[in-house]
Amino acid sequence: MKQRLSLLRGLSPAWSGLAPIAVLAYAVWVAIGPPIAASNVVAWLLLVGTLTWAAMAILGSATLIEPIQARRAWRFLGTGVSLWAMAEAIEAAGWAVSGAPLDKPSIADLFRVAGYFSVVAAVTSYPTRPPERFGRIRELLDLFILSLSVLAISWMVFIRSVLEVGLAGPIAVFWLAVRPVLDFMLLALLLRLSLQDIARHENAALRIMGLAVLVMAVSDLWDGYLRLESISWSANLVEAGWMAANVLFITASRRLRLRKVRRNNSLEVAFQRLARSLEPLLPIAFTYTVVGFTALDWWFSGQVDWFGIGTAAVLGLLLVARQGVIVGQIEMRQFATLVNASADMAFICQADGLIRLANPALRQAIGAPEGVDESLNLEEFMIAEDMFSAIVSQALEDGWAGEVLLRCRDGDMLPVALSMRPVSDVHQAQAMLAVTAHDLTNIRERENALRTALSEVAVARSELEALNAELEDKVEARTRELETTVADLARLNEELKELDRLKTEFVALVSHELRAPLTNIRGGVELILDSYPKLTPAVRESLGLVQAETRRLVRFVKTILDLSALEAGRFPLQLQPIPLEDVTQKVRSRFSEDAGGERLCLDIPTDLPAVLADERALESIFFHLLDNALRYAPEGDIRVEAWAEDPRVCIAVSDTGPGIPADERERVFDIFHRLDASDSREVYGYGLGLPMVRRLLEAMEGDIRVEDAPDGGARLVFWLRQAA
Repeated sequence: MKQRLSLLRGLSPAWSGLAPIAVLAYAVWVAIGPPIAASNVVAWLLLVGTLTWAAMAILGSATLIEPIQARRAWRFLGTGVSLWAMAEAIEAAGWAVSGAPLDKPSIADLFRVAGYFSVVAAVTSYPTRPPERFGRIRELLDLFILSLSVLAISWMVFIRSVLEVGLAGPIAVFWLAVRPVLDFMLLALLLRLSLQDIARHENAALRIMGLAVLVMAVSDLWDGYLRLESISWSANLVEAGWMAANVLFITASRRLRLRKVRRNNSLEVAFQRLARSLEPLLPIAFTYTVVGFTALDWWFSGQVDWFGIGTAAVLGLLLVARQGVIVGQIEMRQFATLVNASADMAFICQADGLIRLANPALRQAIGAPEGVDESLNLEEFMIAEDMFSAIVSQALEDGWAGEVLLRCRDGDMLPVALSMRPVSDVHQAQAMLAVTAHDLTNIRERENALRTALSEVAVARSELEALNAELEDKVEARTRELETTVADLARLNEELKELDRLKTEFVALVSHELRAPLTNIRGGVELILDSYPKLTPAVRESLGLVQAETRRLVRFVKTILDLSALEAGRFPLQLQPIPLEDVTQKVRSRFSEDAGGERLCLDIPTDLPAVLADERALESIFFHLLDNALRYAPEGDIRVEAWAEDPRVCIAVSDTGPGIPADERERVFDIFHRLDASDSREVYGYGLGLPMVRRLLEAMEGDIRVEDAPDGGARLVFWLRQAA
């Protein structure tokens, strides 16, 4: 058998290439060549040959199909085509003996009808994806509606017309119409099958087969017409149509072999969705076609076609029944999906324990393989304290619930909470039980873990009580030590406060005492420089140096006094609205006499809101910031700019000096902190300017930060509240 199938698979590819060439050559010969007697012989040989090879190709390709249901359907198809080949061989033999086609009906017609039945069985039994468990009734109704619709349309279109004209008797008309009617019926069933969810290579083969059946239907109609008109039989294009259909059957078998799975593109996906949406509408469309054609025929002819009306009524009833089945099927599918998606085990069993329906959770729990059709009996794997018969008897009366063990395939025991309820159905011959089971494994594990934790808590509590008593003694002793330490710290704190007060007073006193002598020295030097213009350059340079250092010491003393007063709370601040432009002009005029004052660049908008500040404190802030910028940036512009950010006004002072490193930008606001504290530094300072600026700003509800200037250097940005 395997060698035969291998031979079939090997010969069909060669024939699939030669058959179209032979059919095309025959069609050209019949169309343009002179009629000769040998043409009939060639026609029968080609027809029987193509049918035989089509059957061989289909049977050979059927061995490659999975699953077994699809393979069985393709074998039915191959058997049907084989019966057609036998029918044509009988027709050829009869023609060879009598010199004319066999009369209707003949044994060839019986073989041909049997072949149609086999092909219809293949189409109606073809499996689709996903398999619908509760949809068999709907499928039968769909098939019956389509078949009856094709029969009704065939009757109204040409069978009734032929009978009314009287071209032939009812029996002859029946046997002449049986082939095209079965062709169109098979075409409708193939159309429905091609719209369902099937593997791509199988669907393509079925569509090619539908095209073959369509060619057969046209050829059979033409053949019937020729026989009704009593046209002398000779080789013509009818046989060419049959041969072309056979070639399409061979092509379908070839397409069935190409099982390469390609990725669906967007157009194919859209077509598949459209096909799945059109498939349920196909029986409705055929029914409406029959009803509409019956009504139009009645309207135009004025005669009542009782067969058409009866068929339309039967189709309407079948369509109503189909819609009812669809509604029930949808509801049943929802319930089935709900049960199958449940994590709890659910199943229906008989009184003897035989399980009829079960969700996947049951098979997964006990270790039964999915997809294997094997019977399960609850009594075989359920372990309970009571007898199984007693539990079932109680469950059939008013239900039963309790905890049992389920024996798994691997020998483990699964604790579950089982609930049984009788299924009330008067039509059910045998008592049934609906059973649900909830897995208690996690609950048992948690209970065991809780018991272990409670015992550990009891042990820990006893140890904790002992440690608590020991800790109380240690705490009491430590508390006494802490009380003594707190008293010592309080005393030291008071002493530190007193030392800080004395330090502040000392600094203020020393600074105040230095202020007067420095003022006298400064005044004396200025008097000498003004009174003696003829001093030598060296003397004048020395006096100028003394004057500059005296001025620097005066500013230093003043800063110390202001900072001491600010920390002691004796620096009075009177906050009032102050135009920022006025303050900057005063500060600019103050620096105009010093070297580098011409480098100041002010960018203060005229419509800038006034700030809420103390004028003397604000001038001190500008003085310290500009003084630092001039000293640490000996070259380049010193830019002062301001802008409004509701509810405050921001001012920035930028220079082109070396800048301030990121890790020093907060420490520069500490008292006496300088970036360069070495003895060889070029710029002298005492680390008091920026601390003084921050304290003044904080006293006026403002603050300051350090940034990088756009052109390099440091950029100090501070802000104050806007005046109302």
